[in-house]
Amino acid sequence: MLKFYSFIVLFVFVHNIHAQTFIPKDTVLGNNFFQVEFSPDMRSMVWCEQIPLPGGRAKVYYADVDLETGLPDLAAKKLIDTIQGQGWPYWGADQTGIFFLIKNQYGDLKYIRRFGINTLQFNALGTANNDIKSLINVSSDTTKPYFWINYVVLNNNAQGKDSLFALRSDQLGVRVFINAERKNQSGSAYELTFPRWMANSDVLAYPFRPFPAQPYWDMKFWKGANKESTQVTNDIPNGVLNHHVDDLPFRVPQFPDDTFMFSSRGATKLAIYKKNGTFFTQSEQYMPLSAITPATLTSFEPFTINSNRTYGAYQVYSGGGIPGNTAGEIWLKGIFGEPLHVRLSQYEGDVAVDPEYVVGNKKVWVFYYGKPIGNGFFNLHRCETPLKIGSTSTIAQVMDLSVVIFPNPVNDFLQIQTDGPVHFIQIGSMDGRFVYEGHNTSEIIDVSALKSGVYWVRGETDRGPFIVRFFKL
Repeated sequence: MLKFYSFIVLFVFVHNIHAQTFIPKDTVLGNNFFQVEFSPDMRSMVWCEQIPLPGGRAKVYYADVDLETGLPDLAAKKLIDTIQGQGWPYWGADQTGIFFLIKNQYGDLKYIRRFGINTLQFNALGTANNDIKSLINVSSDTTKPYFWINYVVLNNNAQGKDSLFALRSDQLGVRVFINAERKNQSGSAYELTFPRWMANSDVLAYPFRPFPAQPYWDMKFWKGANKESTQVTNDIPNGVLNHHVDDLPFRVPQFPDDTFMFSSRGATKLAIYKKNGTFFTQSEQYMPLSAITPATLTSFEPFTINSNRTYGAYQVYSGGGIPGNTAGEIWLKGIFGEPLHVRLSQYEGDVAVDPEYVVGNKKVWVFYYGKPIGNGFFNLHRCETPLKIGSTSTIAQVMDLSVVIFPNPVNDFLQIQTDGPVHFIQIGSMDGRFVYEGHNTSEIIDVSALKSGVYWVRGETDRGPFIVRFFKL
């Protein structure tokens, strides 16, 4: 019987990056882009384009992303649908793979899967119920055959309460009430409207007022498994405006047993919280370096490269206004001991909104949409960053790591041989679906239940990470 072997030599990358050697490069790729979202595997981009007509309508488009150049294929963009209000596209996942969800102008929910280069599959969920849904988001849990959809029902009464609900894709007739909050002094429940799902879980993080008085906020986790909420921060009354929009729970591969949460603490500081028993407690805090004063920050979303280096881009905007209406900048910050803190955008007098990252094959780019103040349409911007993948052009330590997987192609059991023990294994399909994950795993994995096709296996060892492709018969 023939056996096929795969070998790979990898590196442990960037240890220190000096901010003073980085020269910002901010490029405009096109006009009329907003609500830009990249897929979890970075291979797809969806966005909205404003229709210059009354009614708050917009068109949703899709494009593939080239991970060598970091550029979306805008010439081959696909029109998805027309939305009205805040039925913006968001990426989610289930056992079948990744997809993005929208609510169109007629109130219908749709999710669209990518099955290859410019190949999409449309799936209709209908209106689900009679709620007028706003600010929709979706879970990303590759262990479940279904997904959760959360949305907000706005109250027309300026003093009333807006309500947060959830639906399950396989139980659309059952809506689950999560929380209601009265509007703030400007008549908006803005903080309530941006709950965030933790990846590969049914956990939804959302802010709530522990006291009726403004403007205090703490955080709760709602779990789809039992449909119950638990308070997870207890900062009040130790400060004012402790939590804000875009608080995001996350996990990172270098600390697989820990759970963290980002918070734009008081809307003026970048804070990282770590789960400590019942509550999260602050473990790191950073001040923006921007010259904008007064400054408000939001939208920090962590990402990890080279298996153990975590960063995030965030936006700084002036005053206490709403992002998208005031001057802003985009910054990149390292956390968990990474000292990098650099400005990516050069447009101090322009609006800068919603940074999103693309981890390519060799580099990391940050996208955002921005416009000169007073102009009607947003431009799509792409920023260079000093973060590199697979390069020794920055200060780095290089280690050789040999990996053998066999048999390849494989039928039943996949074996892995490396220079040392494998602490973590993850297997995924080429469409972005995770099919196996284990810690302190043996180096023999049963893959007999997998369908035929190409997969990748990623592992962590004492000497560094590895990624190898294999074919399942």
